[in-house]
Amino acid sequence: MPRTNIPDARKRILQAATRVFAEKSFEGARIDQIAEEAHVPKSLIYYHFNSKDHILEVLFEDFVREYTELLQVAKQDTHQSKADAMQSRLQTIYKDFAVKNADIIRIMFIDSLKKSNHRPVIYRVVEAMISTEQENTAISNTTEAYDLNERRIAEFFTGIIPLYAYLCFSESWVEYFEIEKQQFDEKFLTIMMSSHGAYHKDHK
Repeated sequence: MPRTNIPDARKRILQAATRVFAEKSFEGARIDQIAEEAHVPKSLIYYHFNSKDHILEVLFEDFVREYTELLQVAKQDTHQSKADAMQSRLQTIYKDFAVKNADIIRIMFIDSLKKSNHRPVIYRVVEAMISTEQENTAISNTTEAYDLNERRIAEFFTGIIPLYAYLCFSESWVEYFEIEKQQFDEKFLTIMMSSHGAYHKDHK
């Protein structure tokens, strides 16, 4: 019988899988490596998860759910309020969430870039953002008309992708180009505000 009484075993397995997937890639990772990283017997992983693919799906589902909950902080936002609050949020709550989930984002990025993947999981982040916004608009009885496809494109290509790329490449970037991390962060934020921030300002 598998050992099911290891404290927080499922959580430890997910955390270990995140580290292993981020280091080895999903394809390069093996269940026994995850078991070793989590300090649990291999049989316990199969008690909680059907397969390596199942572990990955749960990681992505947890990420999207947590991200959706984070979006509630901006549930009353209009384009103007988004633009006004963007810099402070990028420096605080969004940055904290992104840094905490940097390895998941790296895994998501790699998985979504596969040529064979016609439904990248990263698109679910866009869906969560738009869906939450529409739900909050309905609840607050406010109307803010916008082109849905334009909004998806803007949020994805000027918001989500730059932010996730920043997380994945920032450490190697500052080392390769020999720039101070604080200076790099400040310049990235300025550029982010001039692109994604400008989009919201132009649509107030």
